Amino acid sequence: MARNLNVLEVLLLIFFLIILALDILLMLLVFNDKGTSSLPDCPEIPESDRIDCVPGQEVTETVCRWTYKCCWKPASHSDVPRCFFSRNWGYKVNTRKNDTSFTAHLTRLPSPSLFGYDITNALFTADYETSNRFHFKITDMDSKRYEVSLENIDLLNKTVKTSNFNYHLEVIHDPFSIKIIRTSNKKILLDTSIGPLQFSHQYLQLSFRLASNTVYGLGEHVHQRYRHNMTWKTWPIFTRDAAPTDGMINLYGAHTFFLCLEDTSGSSFGVFLLNSNAMEVTLQPAPAITYRTIGGILDFYVFLGNTPEQVVQEYLELIGRPFLPPYWSLGFQLSRRNYGGIDGLKRVVKRNHEAEIPYDVQYSDIDYMEGGKDFTFDNKAYPNLNNFSGELQKQGMKYVIMMHPGILTNDSYEPYKNGNSSRVWILGDDDFAVGQGYPGSVVFPDFSNPVCIQWWKEQLIGFNQNLSFDGVWIVSCYSR
Repeated sequence: MARNLNVLEVLLLIFFLIILALDILLMLLVFNDKGTSSLPDCPEIPESDRIDCVPGQEVTETVCRWTYKCCWKPASHSDVPRCFFSRNWGYKVNTRKNDTSFTAHLTRLPSPSLFGYDITNALFTADYETSNRFHFKITDMDSKRYEVSLENIDLLNKTVKTSNFNYHLEVIHDPFSIKIIRTSNKKILLDTSIGPLQFSHQYLQLSFRLASNTVYGLGEHVHQRYRHNMTWKTWPIFTRDAAPTDGMINLYGAHTFFLCLEDTSGSSFGVFLLNSNAMEVTLQPAPAITYRTIGGILDFYVFLGNTPEQVVQEYLELIGRPFLPPYWSLGFQLSRRNYGGIDGLKRVVKRNHEAEIPYDVQYSDIDYMEGGKDFTFDNKAYPNLNNFSGELQKQGMKYVIMMHPGILTNDSYEPYKNGNSSRVWILGDDDFAVGQGYPGSVVFPDFSNPVCIQWWKEQLIGFNQNLSFDGVWIVSCYSR
């Protein structure tokens, strides 16, 4: 016959049950933190195919597995990620629609947040623009984000029939990925299933498996060769005023386009990301490429061609072709900062002529300005500057001045006053974005605004009446 438990035994039993319940609760929290999947799906992924879960960071196996729910495996080389994405990250397709374009509502899969402020509901849209140009973008369904506008408005060729496309799209639902396939030989040109889509407020990422490892493009950097090295190289893309030098630093321009030669037949394709934020691009031996950027949207164009030249032609058809430079701009040109005033500038010109140097163009950097303000010149340091430029032009030379589009915020400064009334400046969160430039506090012209273009033309035409010049070097929007 069972005996009755005393008070101490009952308390001990209750304590044991409480501890057991707490253990179970903690295990549930660990495996299902904020709805995340319990364990990463880590099949045998070749080293060449690993997409870094924590780029630029060093983490332990414990942090990788339990904090980020990513896969962990030692690597044969320090460049190869040890902590890499599992197969159950990213988004899944909730609903899809086919009409003149393809759209899909994407929902974020349960997974930890890398940088916070993740976009839960995304929208994938795809447009079959021409027989050789495919356009897709991924945006936030719930909030408007900045998108770069293209000057070429009439992009769609409405006469192209679906049967005439040289590519077709395949969409995988869970997790979401796409394949772009060449129609003629069924070759997969791009496949995003190699890595998950990442989309948060200030971190966007998409990876592509490529048809071959023969990749060209991207910049601006000092590339030691035209064809890219695909052994885990990461190139930053963010414009900065830096002189060309060795290493993988970012330089003056931003070119987010690459071209891939598919095989020896010459068939090629290109990819262009229309995004103006700071970004980096990682190349790896899969072969694969990963774009990472800190804002905007993922707005991609894919171009197909039978030759690399055709791909470049398709790319230029989208972004616009370069203008034909004036003949005189091919001649010898001289520029530097601070000639020490008008007398120093005249001595330089005289010395070159006496040395019989074929000399076509003389520049003035920002030291010709009054207080660093655009559309002004310093009458003390550069008196009669207009007479000087006129003398150059009589000798068959050209005169080019420097401009930096950071406009001083001063109501008595006419260019600012005119621009303010027309609201031509770049907007910040609440008002015009203000930075620090050469003249002090400055605002920046929004050259995507047609009204701003007209304002800029008017300022140049008006200033040219006071100082005759033949060209303008528009430098970066310096802000410090």
